[in-house]
Amino acid sequence: MHALRDARLDHVEFYVGDIDATVEDLVSKYAFEIAGTSSTSVRSHRSIALRQGNIVLLVTQGLTDGSPVSTWVRTHGDGVANIWLRTPSVRTAFEEAVANGAEAVLQPVERAGVPVAGFGAFGDVRHGLVERPDDAEPGQLPPGIVPAQESASQAPAEFAEFGVLDHFAYLVGAGDLRNAVKFYESVLGFSVIFEDRTMVGGQGMDSQVVRNAAGDVTFTIVESAAKPGQALDFIAEFVQNNAGPGIEHIAFGCADIVTAVQKLRGRGVDFLDTPGAYYDLLPDRIGGVARHELEQLRGLGILADRDHGGELFQIFTHSTHPRNTFFFEVIERVGAETFGKGNVKALFEARKAERSQREER
Repeated sequence: MHALRDARLDHVEFYVGDIDATVEDLVSKYAFEIAGTSSTSVRSHRSIALRQGNIVLLVTQGLTDGSPVSTWVRTHGDGVANIWLRTPSVRTAFEEAVANGAEAVLQPVERAGVPVAGFGAFGDVRHGLVERPDDAEPGQLPPGIVPAQESASQAPAEFAEFGVLDHFAYLVGAGDLRNAVKFYESVLGFSVIFEDRTMVGGQGMDSQVVRNAAGDVTFTIVESAAKPGQALDFIAEFVQNNAGPGIEHIAFGCADIVTAVQKLRGRGVDFLDTPGAYYDLLPDRIGGVARHELEQLRGLGILADRDHGGELFQIFTHSTHPRNTFFFEVIERVGAETFGKGNVKALFEARKAERSQREER
């Protein structure tokens, strides 16, 4: 039995240069609540834990120039540095991961009485391990985090209603897709659940989706599949600006994307624009949608797609990072099991149609 096969998502850790600004943004705009802070006895870094539903985000800032957190931020900018997994036996899982080729970055040790360890993934993304019993409830605070007083939470009264973390988008350099997928298959026992090649003219991308056995950790791993010199800009630019492969975005799952996006826009979240022609072409492309009104989607800029399982709705925020290397996605699934592959080509065709209309005018 693979020791990591039963591992589940525990929390996601961001390394940032300005913890107060990041936390303020996540609380005031995304309605996360401050759940706890690191002990004042920790001298190398400062952490604040945020929670919404079962999602726990840990935001960490280095307190000295020599801190590993500070070094990571200087190299990559703000971003997802560590995706922590919970497992019944940290030592067993850690030893098996290292034996299967993972690089040890944190030997098994106790943190506030809880065993933890860590190893490198692909690029400078890491996976921490936290020992929790099989029946542990999701949404627990990371080890070493002191629960916050109720008054410390400044989340708005109305929540965006994120329920789960749907997936991580993991961008890698050209030719690295297979190695990244192999890492997750051999080290963590993940399985490939979906793969696709999307081509638009001479530009395109290859993607494979890997998922853990429990189904709560999903990586959409993407590389360029373009002709030389014609790589999709967002992949090449991300890898360059991020100084290597890494997590481009996190997708938050919700039960009603129209309501969630209305709330988020009301709090100042800035989303990517969708050309009007996209919605003009949508009925012919997927046969219309049942869950939401077309004009609601158009008014909010929400994308729609359909697969063998049902409908999918998604929208992406503008990146607020100086390097333009990280953003969020909001997603609602109504039976759909894939990741909006039809939207890449649809957006290209919509922009092409709008350009033609402008030229005619």
